[in-house]
This record gives sequence, C-alpha cells and structure tokens, in this order.
Amino acid sequence: MGLLAAAALAFSFLAGATRLWAEPKPSPETQLYPASEEPRSKPVKPTKTYWKVVVGLRFAEPQEPARIKMFVPMSDGRQSVVSRRIVGENLKQEEGSDGTNLWSVWHVGAAAKEKGRRRVAIEMAIEISDLHLPPPEVSPKHNQVPKDVAPYLQPSARIQSRDPLVGKRVRTLVGGATRVDEIAWTLYQYSASFLPAQTADAPADALSVLKAQRGTSAGRSRVLVALLRNAGIPARLVGGLRLKDAQRKRSTVAWVEAYMDGRWIPLDPAGGHFASLPNNYLALYRGDLPLITHTAGLELDYDFLIHRSTRKAVLEKPESEEVVEETPGERTREQAWQTERVSTVAVYADRPVASVLLMSDDTIPDGVAERMTAVAKEREFDLVLLNARFESRYFRGTYLQKLTSANLPLIRASHLVLVSTRDEAGLYSLLELGEKRVALTDARIVVAGSFPLAVGKTLGAVLFSLTEPGELVVVNRRTPLLSLWEMALANLIDGVPMEAAASRWGIRPLVMSEAQVASFSAWRRAVIWAWTRAVQAQVPLQALSLILVLPVIACLVVIGRTIIGIETFGTFAPVIVCVAFLMTGLLWGLVIFVVIVGLGVLLRAALQRLRLQLVARLGVLLAMVAAIMAGLTVAGAYLGIGALLNVSVFPMVIMSAVIENFTTSQVERGTAAAIKLTFNTLLMCTASYVLVEAASLRSLLLGFPELLLIVVGAEVALGKWRGLRLLEYLRFYDLVRSGAGR
Repeated sequence: MGLLAAAALAFSFLAGATRLWAEPKPSPETQLYPASEEPRSKPVKPTKTYWKVVVGLRFAEPQEPARIKMFVPMSDGRQSVVSRRIVGENLKQEEGSDGTNLWSVWHVGAAAKEKGRRRVAIEMAIEISDLHLPPPEVSPKHNQVPKDVAPYLQPSARIQSRDPLVGKRVRTLVGGATRVDEIAWTLYQYSASFLPAQTADAPADALSVLKAQRGTSAGRSRVLVALLRNAGIPARLVGGLRLKDAQRKRSTVAWVEAYMDGRWIPLDPAGGHFASLPNNYLALYRGDLPLITHTAGLELDYDFLIHRSTRKAVLEKPESEEVVEETPGERTREQAWQTERVSTVAVYADRPVASVLLMSDDTIPDGVAERMTAVAKEREFDLVLLNARFESRYFRGTYLQKLTSANLPLIRASHLVLVSTRDEAGLYSLLELGEKRVALTDARIVVAGSFPLAVGKTLGAVLFSLTEPGELVVVNRRTPLLSLWEMALANLIDGVPMEAAASRWGIRPLVMSEAQVASFSAWRRAVIWAWTRAVQAQVPLQALSLILVLPVIACLVVIGRTIIGIETFGTFAPVIVCVAFLMTGLLWGLVIFVVIVGLGVLLRAALQRLRLQLVARLGVLLAMVAAIMAGLTVAGAYLGIGALLNVSVFPMVIMSAVIENFTTSQVERGTAAAIKLTFNTLLMCTASYVLVEAASLRSLLLGFPELLLIVVGAEVALGKWRGLRLLEYLRFYDLVRSGAGR
C-alpha cells in the first residue's frame, strides 16, 4: 500500500509539472520587457561661420548735390553683425531703420572744380549660423496673420499675386492640401523646378518668370512669393549675398521668407533650401527693394570684397560703428628701405580692401616692382615687398627668416602671403611662423621655388599644420614672379579659383588641405607630426637638415676614398668643411678655407723653431686660428661681406688639425704632396657640396629620413671592398698593359 501511494503521488506530480510546462499561467512575479531600440532624431546643432565683408562704393563727384542710400545688414538672430565701420571722405552720413531693415544715407556735395573719384567703404565683421526650421503642421485657417504681417499678402508691381494665371496655377498645384507646410512644399518644389535665366537682364517679375518657366534667383523667388500670397500665406523677398571666401563680387541673391504659425520660414527655390539656410547666406534687406538708390546722373560703382575669418579674429575685435571722416590727401603712401642685400618696399592704402605681403630672394626688376605697386594703388590694397639676396642657400633662408620675424604684424594682417625663392628657402622661412605660434587662418599662402615635389608635400604639410591657413598653395618649380603675382591676385581680389587662375600661366599648384595630409601614409604623417612638434619647440629645421645630411656627406667621402682612391686630410675634415660650405656658399667657403689654412701654415712654420711638444703646439695653433677667424670677421664687417661675418661655422679644431696635417705631410712627403692632399680635400668638399645642393638632399632627408638606412647599408657594403681603387688602376695601367703584352 505504501508503495502504491508513493507511485500515485509521483505520477500526480509529473502530470502537474507537464501541464505547467505546456500551458504557463501568470505568476505574481514582476516581469520586465526591455523597450526596443529605435532611432531618435537628434536635434540639429547650428554651425557658425565668421566673415569679413567690405562694401566699396565709388563715384564721381557730382556738379550738383547728390544723395546715396544703401541697405546694410543688421542682426536678426541667425546673423550677428559683430562690428561695423563706415568710412566716407568728408561726407555727411546718417542711418535709419524701420525695424525690419537698416540703411545708410550719404549726402554728397557739389564738386568745386574738376570732378574726381571718391569712395565710401563699409567694413563689417559678421557671425552667421545655419538655420533649420521645420515648418509647422497647421491648417491655413489657424495660420494667424498679425496686422504688421498682413501687407505681405498684397500684390505689388513685380509680384502679381492676384493675377488669374497665378490663382489658376495655385489651385492646380495645391489640390487637396490641408496644411500650410504641405502647400509651401508643393509651391516651393514647383518654383524650384524653373530653369535659370539665359541672360542677367531677362524680365524678373513674377508673371513673366511664371510664363517663361525660367528666371534669375530674384525672379524665381518672386514667383514663389506670388504663389504663397495667393494661397493665403504671407511671404516676402529677402535680398542678400551668398558668401564665398576670397571673392570680389557685385551680384546678389534673393530668397523667400514665408510666415507660418508666428515664424518666418526661409525658402530658397534657386539654391535648393527648404525651411533652412546655410551659414554663408548674408541677408542685406527684406522686401522687394533696390539695394542702392542714388540721385539721377551720379556715376556710381560698387562691389563686395569677402574673406572667411575666424571666431578669434572677429569676436576679439572691439566694436566700432562710428563714422570716421578722412582728411583729403593722398590715397596711398609708399615707404622704402634698402641695403646692399636686403630691401623693403611698402605701399599702404588709406582704407585697404586687402593686404598683400610678397617675399623673394631674387632681384626684383624695377619694372616688375613698379607694376605691382601701381596695381596696389589702383585697386586700393596694402602691398609690402621684402627682398633678401644671398648666394648661400643657408644665408638666404636665415635672412628670410629674419625678415619674417621682423614683419610678423604685417604677416598677421595679410590676406595673401606670396613667397618666391630659388629653392625651398621660402618654406623654411615661413616655418618661423610656427616657432612664433602665428596662425594665418584668414590668409592665403603661396610658396614657389625649385625643389622636389616630395619636399614640397612634406614641408608644405608641416607649414599647413603650424599656421592653419585659409589656403596653402605650393608650386615646386621656378616661376616668374609676375606670373605668380597675377595668379595669386586673381584668386584673392577677383575670386577666381586657384587652379583656374594657375592654369592661365601654365602653373600646376599643389593645394595643401587636411584631406591632402590625411592621404599620406602613416609613416609620413608621423614624420610630419615630429617636425611640426620640433618647430613648435623652436628647433630650426634648417639646422636639423644639416645634421641629417652629415652621414650622406660621410658616405660620399667613403666612396671617394674607397672606390676612387682620393686621399684627403682624414675623413672628418672633408665632412665638416663641406657642412661649412653649405652655410657660407661654395665660393666664399673656398676663399675662407684657403685663407685660414694658408696663414695657419705660415704661422706653423714660425712655431717650428720653438721645438714645442705636440700638445702645446696644437694649443698655440688653435689660438692662431681663432685670431685669423676673428680678423676675417672684422674684415667682413668693414667690407660689408656677409659670408665673412659667419666664419665661425668653420670649426677651429678641425682647421687646426688640417694645418697640422699639412705641415706634417710637408715634412714627411714634401710640399707637393701636402698641396695635393689639400687640393683633394677641397675637391671632395666641392663635389659633396654640389651633389647635396643639386639634389636638395637636406630637405629630401627631412621628408624621407628613412633614406639614412640606405646610406648606412651602402657604407657597410663599401667597408667590405677589397679590390683596387680607380686611381690605382690608372697608376698601374702601364704595368698591367706590359704584362698582358708578354
């Protein structure tokens, strides 16, 4: 019985468990169901840009009093006029505003005698945000129209919103749309489908554009305004500028603002923006109005000069909106400063539209300089010409760096920095800006010279990382200065893209950018990063390149001694003397070497009578060499010879050793052998100098320091050479020939 009861209990338990497994029932436990991950729309964060805009008005002095009125930008929440200055020449100026627009008025007096040209400039620093406003989803009857907005429902001479053709087109397009956003979207798409006008003077009123299905930006915007007003949505025209960096222009653009549920929503059918505006749209005025009105008969010209700027350059400027009156007089002024090797010429406009700094290490012909200064005066921009002329690449780079340091305020204020040199000395000189932590975010930098493209890419990338310019253009071949000038000026003043401007003169520029640097290999980017940090730590890359080139010169000396068989005063002497030649230039380097060694040998012969020990003799000889080098320095200062002022680049210890070796060779092997060794040493130094300079090896090693591994490998291979040298083949040629004849 007990067994049966236990079996029945077990069976009932299993049956219950089976039912529970098959049909689960709710339990009193808390159950959690995680929510599924759905994409969420992230609110768009507006991005800001900063601009400097100069509006220039030029007009002839009238015979009768005249009046000029022009709309100027005002802050509206999307755009902020950080600073504004209006400059006129003895003009009475006043401002007015109706809450929607701001304008300036100038009163021009009658000319006393002959008519001349006068100018008004409006200089502005502006901050602009892009705008994204989703249109409200409300019905037209709930789109309340305040009294001050009601006029934007009425037709006008060029916006014929009540024309039957406009009404018919609205009824056809809108159909069964029940919300203002749907109506606005439909009408926007329709007007955005129109083709651009074939000519700038084509009819631009709404009805004409609607019939032609094509028009200017203002014409297409008027069509959209007319359609919206006919549909019961208040709309108005907005006139403004589409900003582009480094551009001079006269043309303006137009877009639309539609009033929906208490907000003005931007619509740009010509630019393709619905309920949004990018951060390069500057509103000048609202309404179907002319930008400028003036007295009939006044000869007026105007343009806009636009430069992309930075937050720091714009916001840290103190605001000044007062009118500054200029005193009559010269519009430009010139300054000049010149020595035998270095010269500076400057042309300053009273109210410059731009600033240009040009630096060169070659002679600038008088005709070229005069043409440049004439263009600067005519087009009213500042121009500074810096010139340093030296034969040695090292001295040219050094003095160009000094010019850069001495003119940092001018460089900071420049919109264009143009550097034209014979080689990469211009790139090295601008690296001085990196040492001073000078950023040129508002400037264009153009650097031209004869150097390998790989050198231009590497040093250009370092310069780009250090100065963060608006644009950096590298031209890796010698180019006439006038061609570079015309190319850069067309880009800066006329707004022609750099590639297009360069193609006119057959120039192939390399435009550096973040994308260009990012396209380099990881190793190359590491090299660029290392040199950038070195410059920021005030380590001159020119000096670093001299260190890197030492193993290459040593390898050339090894080749000369091991393969060719040229005997010199040791191995280190030719290497160090060659480095000195790189710093002084070949001609003056040879002169300095011959003078020091020649005088040193004569003084060493006089010491021979004292019968001094070697250590004492070398000490006295070192003092003599120091005295000779000091005398050469004084002579250089007196005669104005720059190379002699840097005699210290010749190491005194090495020169003392050369003099001692000459004397020893003279005693042991004769004067002819000593002179031959001296000649061989100079020959190796000259050959190494020519090879290093011709191939730009110093800069090439900065870009490709891994080349030193090849140099080391070559020296290891040369160290295992056991054959005859080339000069030994020549020496034993007769012996070998006679042996072969037998």
